[in-house]
Formats: sequence, structure tokens, C-alpha cells
Amino acid sequence: MAWIKTGTILNDAHKTRQLILSALDAGFTDVRESLGKLAGLPEAIAAGKAWLQEDHEQLHRKLDQALGEIEQLRADCAALSDLVDARTSPPTEPTEPQTAPPVAPPRGEGPLPRPATTHDGTDTEAPDPVRLPKLLRRAAGISSAKLVCHRDTWAFLLEQTARDPHFRAPGPVDDEHEGRVKATLSGRSLIAVLLSLFGTSREEDTAKLGDLAMATELYQRIADALENTDSADRYGPQVVIVLDDRAGPAPADGDEGRAA
Repeated sequence: MAWIKTGTILNDAHKTRQLILSALDAGFTDVRESLGKLAGLPEAIAAGKAWLQEDHEQLHRKLDQALGEIEQLRADCAALSDLVDARTSPPTEPTEPQTAPPVAPPRGEGPLPRPATTHDGTDTEAPDPVRLPKLLRRAAGISSAKLVCHRDTWAFLLEQTARDPHFRAPGPVDDEHEGRVKATLSGRSLIAVLLSLFGTSREEDTAKLGDLAMATELYQRIADALENTDSADRYGPQVVIVLDDRAGPAPADGDEGRAA
């Protein structure tokens, strides 16, 4: 009978061994699957990081676009407010014209000269229509240009160009000291600026002499900056347009008396 008990024990031991091996094999299978998932984890993290970065950049671009549209809307509202004020203001009663006595020009000065023409055919005062197409081509080849001017000048520029189909309001306008602002304009927006300023500078309405002066000076500064560009230099400095004339040096001792 001893051999029967021994056979039973060996049979149970064999079954137990098979159960243990099956359990170990299942456990190793789970471990291998977990390791396979962990091996793909860095790629999943990298893909998620790229998606988050792209989404963040898109959000920034939309925010910059929204800020630019808000700035353009403010300029449109300001222009509309001025138009409403002009139409709703009560008409003034006509008065008798008064003839002002002739004023003699200062010593050493005569009447203001008419716009002179240089040797290349361009006006020194009013923008020349022959010069405009070349400036537009130069503007079309520019990626971006930096404009530095007073905030009031920037508002005037927006009022002149906001309705042009080529104008695109820039992103955030940076504040600088002394009331100046710094804005970055695209080449397409510069085309709109040139066309709008050129149209304003050619007006003959004497009631808009201030607009004419602003438009002519802005046009001239932009034209000077564009004419100094070089399409062959792809890595040169950015085009910078500055309207910030400063006072000249103070006269030396004794010069004031001679100047008088």
C-alpha cells in the first residue's frame, strides 16, 4: 500500500508544480505587457508635449490678433466719434470776413517757396506719384518694419489706414518713454500706409493743412527707410522708421546776439 500513497503524493506534487508554473507564466506575461506599455510612454509624453506647445502657440497668435483688432476698433470708434461730433455740433453764424493786415516776413526770410523738383524728378515737399510704385514694390518685399512715434501720431496713422483692405492691425503696441509707442508693421500694411498717406497728402483742402503735414512727413520718413532696403541682404537689420525729431544743440555764448 505504501507504493499507492507514494504515487498519490507524486501526482499531487506534479499538479502543484504545474499550477505554480502556470501562475508564474501568467505573472511574467503581465509584467512583459506592462513593460511594453512603459516602453511607449516616452513617445506618448513627447506627442502630448508637442500638442500642448502647438496649442499654446495658437492661443498666443489668436490673442495677438484679438489685441490688434481691438486697437483697430478703438481707432474706428474714435474716428466715428469725431464724425458724429462734427455733424451734431450747432452751425456757427456767418460773420463778416475781416481782412487781416499784411504781415511782413521775418528779416532774411521771404515767402514760402513752392515745392521744388530735384534732379531725379521727385518733389522735395509733396510726394511724387512717379516715386510711389517703386516704394510699393519695396514695401511688398519687406517682412516687417518697426515704427517708433508718439501715440497721437500712431492714432493718426490708424485713422488714415484702418479702412484700406491691405492694412492689418499689428499685435501688441509697446509703450516707450515720453509718450512714444513702438509697433511692428508688415510689408502689406506698409502698402496700405503709403497709399493712404499719399492720398491725404495730395488733398488741396486748406482746412486740412494739419492732416497734409502729418501725412507728408510720415510718407517721407517711410519712403526714406524703404529706399535704404536691399533685397539681396536677407540677414540685415530690421527696417526702422522713427518720428522723434529732437531739439538742436543750444547756441554757444555770444551766438545769440549775432543771430538776433
